[in-house]
Amino acid sequence: MAYYFRRNVLSSRLATYQVMFLQSQKVALRYSNHNLFHSSLSKSFTNTAIHSSPHNIPSKESSSSPNLNKNLVKFSKGPAKRLPVSILVNLVIAGLVSVDLLYAWLLNKYNEHLVNNTVEKGTQPEIYISDDQLFPRPLVVDRLKKIFQPDRDQSFYHVVCGEYGTGKTILTKMASREVGQGVIYVEIPSDPSDHGMEGFGKVFGESLNFKFEEHISFTALLMKRILGYNVDEQSKWRKALKAFKNASAVYKAKHNKLPVIIYDNTSGLVDADPKILDTLQEDAKWSADNRKYIAIFVNNEDSVSSRMRSRRSAWSRADISVIEIGDLSEDESIDYLVNKRKIKKEEAIILYDFVGGCIIDLKFVADKFLAGQKIEVIKQQILIEITKRFWSAKLLQNQTHHKAGKSAIDVLLKSKEIDANVFKRFFKDGEKYNEVLKAKVFAYNPSRNTVTFRSKLIEAYIKENPNMFQ
Repeated sequence: MAYYFRRNVLSSRLATYQVMFLQSQKVALRYSNHNLFHSSLSKSFTNTAIHSSPHNIPSKESSSSPNLNKNLVKFSKGPAKRLPVSILVNLVIAGLVSVDLLYAWLLNKYNEHLVNNTVEKGTQPEIYISDDQLFPRPLVVDRLKKIFQPDRDQSFYHVVCGEYGTGKTILTKMASREVGQGVIYVEIPSDPSDHGMEGFGKVFGESLNFKFEEHISFTALLMKRILGYNVDEQSKWRKALKAFKNASAVYKAKHNKLPVIIYDNTSGLVDADPKILDTLQEDAKWSADNRKYIAIFVNNEDSVSSRMRSRRSAWSRADISVIEIGDLSEDESIDYLVNKRKIKKEEAIILYDFVGGCIIDLKFVADKFLAGQKIEVIKQQILIEITKRFWSAKLLQNQTHHKAGKSAIDVLLKSKEIDANVFKRFFKDGEKYNEVLKAKVFAYNPSRNTVTFRSKLIEAYIKENPNMFQ
């Protein structure tokens, strides 16, 4: 009896511990209560003692083994199912990331190909003017074409100047189109309030056929937008400049000569953010020193030239002979009015004597004349506009610069030209000097460092209103 009792108790306890250990989490939680555990164990002991008999003694094979095997199978199935799934998920994620990065890499390589191809062929800017009104000025175009084709060892950049209305943008586009290969033309936005730095970056990218963030990977996009990590903090114009420099290296290696980049209307940069112009000038110097590419800066204001000259280190690599695009000569002006606009020579001479050789003024009077307006009416319209310029320059009676302006005008009426430093002394400081020049009454001539009247219209206005400047 004692034998059966000990065997039954030991077997029951062993089976109880085995089942409790191997049961699922749900069952284990049910037995985690301390009192329930003891109650269950006591009940098992009591029942075993009451019903102990040779026929009721459970064997290891008939009682413990089936439960043990069942729970062992149940325990082993979970990890067996979960392990392959987790590995598969990791493999899928790794594969997607790899494909994503590869896709972005391929697109960026294609982007590089587009930029390289653009530098190879040149920008070829459009010229939005009809042939019957386009006056080519072959001497100017030929000179521009020469500087747009530097040799491999050129070590300086160029500055091209010209007053507003002289046609320098059209001529620059014509020359760049004729040269074609290796010439990138960037026309900087004129209105900084509408465009600013981002506008310049966008135009720069379009000139190169360069895309910006469109080809970053989805992984990088997640880092940027979800995790707050900025994958690229460079501004657009810096990205475009970097892309051009990379393409320049490819072009130089292929053709054994330097590519050219033209920054037209650089006064737009001075108005928006002059530090951009400073950076471009510094990079132009570096590129000239290292024979990477040649930059051409085209501007129409003395404020741009003055700022560039003030940066002595960067200016040291500028070509000493600044290219100046001026008005048409008398012969060119008459040729334009007679052969391009089909105006009789006698009338063309009268129009030229009044407005001079500024192409934009010639176009204005030609349009009005061909529209049927009389020459005297055209003159009155122009003189009203000139009055507005003098008012803007504060040169009229009782205005700030009237006295200084009168002194400068007296000298110019006698000598036609005055040294820029002497002219500045009339207005005492650089800020007032720049304010007067921006009003388009006077013109700065960088090649001679002199100041003249902006056009014959200005001189005609002064002569017709002598009492205003006495």
